[in-house]
Amino acid sequence: MDPEDPVHEIEEEQYMAEVEQILLAYRQQKLREHLVGPIVSFVMHIVILLLLTVFVVGKAQREPLPEIEVTMEEVPIKELEPPAIEEIEQMEDEVLDEAPAMDVDVPDVPIENTAVAALEDASEEAPESDDNFDMDDMLDILPTKTPLQLRGLYGGRTAKGRRANRERFGGNARGEDAVLRALRWLKKVQAADGSWENEAFTGLALLCFLAHGETPQSEEFGMTVQKAMQWLSGKVPVQGASHGYANGIATYALAEAYGMTQIPFLRQSMEAGLEVIVKGQQSGGGYNYAYGQTERWDLSVAGWQYQALKAGYVAGANVEGIDAAISKSKKFLKDVAYADGKFGYSSPGSGGNMTGVGTVALQLLGDGATKEVQAAANTILYERLPGYHWDNSGSSLYGWYYDTQAMFNQSGRSWRQWNDKFQKVLINAQDKEGWWKTGAGGHGNSKVFDTTLCCLQLEVYYRYLPTFDINKIRNRTAKRKGLIEEEDNGEFDDLIID
Repeated sequence: MDPEDPVHEIEEEQYMAEVEQILLAYRQQKLREHLVGPIVSFVMHIVILLLLTVFVVGKAQREPLPEIEVTMEEVPIKELEPPAIEEIEQMEDEVLDEAPAMDVDVPDVPIENTAVAALEDASEEAPESDDNFDMDDMLDILPTKTPLQLRGLYGGRTAKGRRANRERFGGNARGEDAVLRALRWLKKVQAADGSWENEAFTGLALLCFLAHGETPQSEEFGMTVQKAMQWLSGKVPVQGASHGYANGIATYALAEAYGMTQIPFLRQSMEAGLEVIVKGQQSGGGYNYAYGQTERWDLSVAGWQYQALKAGYVAGANVEGIDAAISKSKKFLKDVAYADGKFGYSSPGSGGNMTGVGTVALQLLGDGATKEVQAAANTILYERLPGYHWDNSGSSLYGWYYDTQAMFNQSGRSWRQWNDKFQKVLINAQDKEGWWKTGAGGHGNSKVFDTTLCCLQLEVYYRYLPTFDINKIRNRTAKRKGLIEEEDNGEFDDLIID
C-alpha cells in the first residue's frame, strides 16, 4: 500500500486515537486502584470513631455519676522544735548580739481599776524561780535576737523539750495533763482586757503560760498570752501601796516574756520596772514593802526582786546598776542565812517558808554551791517534806512553791525524794475544772493565785534547762565580745559578780 495513499493516512490517525484512549483508560484504572485503599481506610476510621462516640455518650447518659464522699481530717500541726537538749550546747557557740531597741507605742487598753491583792502582811508570799543543776551543759546563755524563737535558757519549753525533760527528771503524763487543765482554766477566766484581777496575779498567770512555751504565735493560747503581755506592759512600773510585790512579779514576767520573744515594746516596760527595783534596793541588798529605805527588810518581797533582776539580766536589759544590785543581793542573802540552815522572813534565821526563798534566790543568782544553800536544802528536805500534804489550810503552799524549785535545783537524791511526793499531792488536789484552792485567807483569797503556784510547780521539769550560772555567763559573754582574753588573767575581774 502506498504510504502517501489518503486512505492509508486516515486509518493511521484512527489507530493512534484508539491507542491514546487505551492508554488513558489504563492510567485511570491504575489511579482508581491506588486511591481505593486510602479512601476505604479513611472511611472505616470515621465510622469507627462515630460508633465509639455513640457508645461512650450513651453509656455516660445511662450510668449515673457515683456519689462523692468528702471527709475532713485535722492535719496535726507540728511545732517547730529546736534541737534536742544535748545539741543545744553546740548551738550556743553562735554569737548573738543584743537586738536593737525599738520605740514602739504600747497599745492603750482601757481597763477598770482593780485593787491589788493584800500581799503585804503575809509571811509566805509567792515568787518564781529558775535553774541550776549539777551539770555544765548550759553556761553560754545569751539573749536571742530572733523574735518568738525559743532557744538557749528557754529551749526546754518546746513540746519536744518538755517531753524530754519530764522523762529525764521524773515528770509524768498526769502532771502534764494537770498543767494543761490549769492553763485552759486560766484562759477561761482571763478578763477581756487581758488581766487576771491585778498586776501581781496577771504576772503569775503569764509566767505559767511562758513556762509552757506559749507565745503570741501559739495556736491554743496565743491570744491569751498576747493580751496579757499588752495589759501588763502598760502597768509596769507598778505604782501603789503594794507595788513592791506587784512590780517585782510583773517585771519578772515581762523580763521572761522579752527574753523568750524579743518583742520590742516589752523591753521598754521591763527596763522601766527594773530601774525601780535597782533604785529601790536597800544599801544592804534587801527590800521592803513599797521599796522602803528602812532598817526592816522582807525576804518575801525581796524574792521577787531577785528573780526579776536575774530574768532581766539574762534578757539583756540595759539598766544602770543591775550588776551591782545582783552582787548586793547575794551578799544580803548570805548575811541573813542562819547556821541551822534557815533563812528568816524579816530577821536572820527565823526559818519557816522563807528558807526556800533564800535557797532559790542564791541558786538562781549563781551561788548554789555555797554552804548556806547546802544547809538550807537539808532543812527543806528533812523538815518540810514530811508535812507536804494538802489540807486546804494554805499555810504551806507558798513555801512549797520555793521548796520544789530548790529541790529541783539540788537534783540527785534530794530531788527524787521530793518529786516522789509533791507531784502526787498536787495532781490529786486539783479540781476537775483545772483550778486549785486552799481556802486560806490572804493573797486575795484567790483561785488564780493558788492555781498559778501549783501550776508552776508542776512545770518545774522544763521551765529552765540545767545550770544557769550568772558568773560564768558573764565571763563567757565578756570573752565573746572581746573584752577579755581567752586565757583569763584576772585583769577584768570587775566584770564578774562575786
